[in-house]
This record gives sequence, structure tokens and C-alpha cells, in this order.
Amino acid sequence: MRRTLAPWLLAGSMVTIAMAGCGTKPAPQPSPRTNASKTKGAPTPTSKANGRLKVIAFYDQTMSTVAPDPFVLAKAHPGLVTYLSPFWYEVSSSGSIVSKPEGNAATLAAQDHLPLMPLFNNASGTDAFLRSSSLRTTAINNIATVVKSKKYAGVQIDFQRLKVSDRSDLTRFMQSLKKALPKNVSLSMSVVPLTSKSGQSQAYDFAALDKAVSSMVLMAYDLHGDGTVPGPVAPYAWVKKSIATALKAGIAPQKLYLGIANYGYLWTSGSTKAKTIPLKVMHQHKYGAYTWNPTYREAYDKYTAGGTSHIIWFENDRAAADRIALAKQYHLGGVAFWRLGYEDAKWWNTVAHAIGNAGATTRAARPNVSPQHAAQNATNTVNKAGKKTQNNIKKPGHKTLISPTKRAKNVTKKKGQG
Repeated sequence: MRRTLAPWLLAGSMVTIAMAGCGTKPAPQPSPRTNASKTKGAPTPTSKANGRLKVIAFYDQTMSTVAPDPFVLAKAHPGLVTYLSPFWYEVSSSGSIVSKPEGNAATLAAQDHLPLMPLFNNASGTDAFLRSSSLRTTAINNIATVVKSKKYAGVQIDFQRLKVSDRSDLTRFMQSLKKALPKNVSLSMSVVPLTSKSGQSQAYDFAALDKAVSSMVLMAYDLHGDGTVPGPVAPYAWVKKSIATALKAGIAPQKLYLGIANYGYLWTSGSTKAKTIPLKVMHQHKYGAYTWNPTYREAYDKYTAGGTSHIIWFENDRAAADRIALAKQYHLGGVAFWRLGYEDAKWWNTVAHAIGNAGATTRAARPNVSPQHAAQNATNTVNKAGKKTQNNIKKPGHKTLISPTKRAKNVTKKKGQG
């Protein structure tokens, strides 16, 4: 469920950031033996994908105030991101459009030639504008006006917390929106996995929506999070089953984009309240140590501080690579990352390698490494060649994105059980 997330710890101090989370309504933990590829009617995955995966990168402009600038790492891998999707608009109950501060995203995206696909969500989960024919028309016309005036390359519709009774109206909305948009504008839609025969997942008619959208982002994460017992954010078998179920429901593989998280949750033992922890904080703060769970293909950590036990589950770069492999196996059109600003250099390098494109075709002169490694590589090249100019090259010190802090003395490391 998209919502305002809790504050997270940064470099030993508490920093509050207004952040939106994107995912599904938590469900019971799945059995590790779930095998979605055996679902009746589901396509059988293969090891070879048709072409390179496209990438939608969601972006919250508030992250521009948190060092390092989220665009730095993305720019180090030119050509990898197909669309940048910033959270700029909300559709109110009356069909009017509420604009959010844009920050520096538009300028930075233009500098790197990143096509913009701004996200429109339904304010406070309202469905009022869907239930009225006139309000649907109002909302559609307002979205189309914004897109045309700003010359956006795409539109990302993210309507959540809907009811089963919204199913037909939502389909009508998307069909009409497609007609209202310029032909060259890509219409994308974020959806929750079809985890049950009731609840908000049933508001999405995949087969009907397939005919209206250019792409559909499957938000296959947040199975566990704030409000649930501790557990994996996106267990592998559940992600696999979510993909197979979506395809069986009628969405074309080339239109389906697998949503991949790059964050985790921190729980206090015995509580269902969890804090969101960005991946870069996992590696560079006191949460750096972790254990890999081979069943869920996700990382976790358990520790005790001040006599209180804590547990963290998170999607690291290894988890991302495994899920990118799933997208390829099912011939999906792409992947979508939630969200730009949470990740670190290692994550970007792993993801670029897993997707199989470093962006050399668009910026051949730029190195396919993260910024903090580029200068060192240049120095190494000069040293190897034995040129005298090597002394004129300033060797950068090893710096992490966020200065790490040591665990407090009262923190006792304890390896958890998966």
C-alpha cells in the first residue's frame, strides 16, 4: 500500500523524510515450497528473455535533499533507466489535479535525457472520481492537459486502496485515458499482485487493462512491512507466484514490469510496527552485517540493543539480481525500481550487470562504474602504463555514501534463523 513511511536512522542520528511506500496489503507468509511455475495455465519460464529489460525508476523529489544526490549513481549507468517516474501529481475526489513540488528532478532528468513518466495517484485512496461518469471525464481531461502541456513521454497511474466494486469503473477510466492521450505517450499502471479473490487486488481486471496500457508495474513487495509480523519484504516464491498469476490473468508478458524493492524494514521483537530502512543505510550504518536466506532469497539481520531484540529483512543487490533473472525467465517487458535514492553504488553495479546493459550504447565515453570508483580506475590505468603523469592524479580516499558508525557497545551481534 502506498503510504507515508516512518522516519529512518541516518549516520547515527534520526532524520525524518516524507517518503511514500509502494506495495501490497500484507498477507500471511507463504510456504517456502510454493512453486508458481506449476500454476495451472501459467506460462513455463525459460532461461532466455526476448531483448533487454526496460526500466522504470520511481523517484521522490524529497530524496534530492539527502546526500548523495540520487541522480549521481543513475547517471553513472547511462541508458539503463528507460523512464523516470517522479511523484508529482494526485487526483482528488473531484477529478482535479493536485501538483506536488517538483524539486530538481526535471532539470536533472533533462541533463541526462531521461524521459519523464510522472506518477498520478489517487489522493488518500479516493475512488469518488471513478464512480461518476462526469468526474471520470474531468480527471481524464485534466491528466491529458498536464501531459500535453508538459510534453511528458509517459504517464504512470497508481490508484490504490480501491474496492472490488471499482473494477469496471477503473477499466473504463484507463480505456478513456488512453484515447485522450497523444498516441506517442506511454500509459503505464501500477497494480498490486492478485493474491486473493477478494480485497483491492480484485479491482484490477488484468485482461481488460492489458488492452489499455503500454505497461503494467506489478508491485511485488511489502508482503511484510509496517503493520505485519517480521518477515521477508518480497519472498522469492511469492514474487514468482505473483508473476505467474498476473500472466495467467491476461496481461501480456511484454507489458508486465516486475516491481523490485531496494529497502527493508526494521522491527522490534514482539511488535508489528516497522521502520523503513533504505538499502544504502543497511550497508553503511550499523545494519551492515546480514545473513542471506536462500529460501526467500532475501537478506536479514538480528541483533540486540539495550536488552531489546531487533530484526531486519531487506532486498539487497543480490536479491535484485535474482528478481531481474525472474523477469527475464518469464519474458517480461521490464522491471521497476522502488525507488531512486534508496540504493547504493554496489546495488547499481549489480543491477546493471544483471540487466545486461551498462549504457555504453548511449554514452560510450563514460565508464560503466559508479562515480567513486571511476577516479581510482583512471589512476590504476595510468600506473599500469607507467606514465609520469600518474603523480598528477589525485587519488580519492575511500568514502562511503553515508559515513558509517560503529554499533553501540551494548549491541550484541546475533545471527538469526531464516
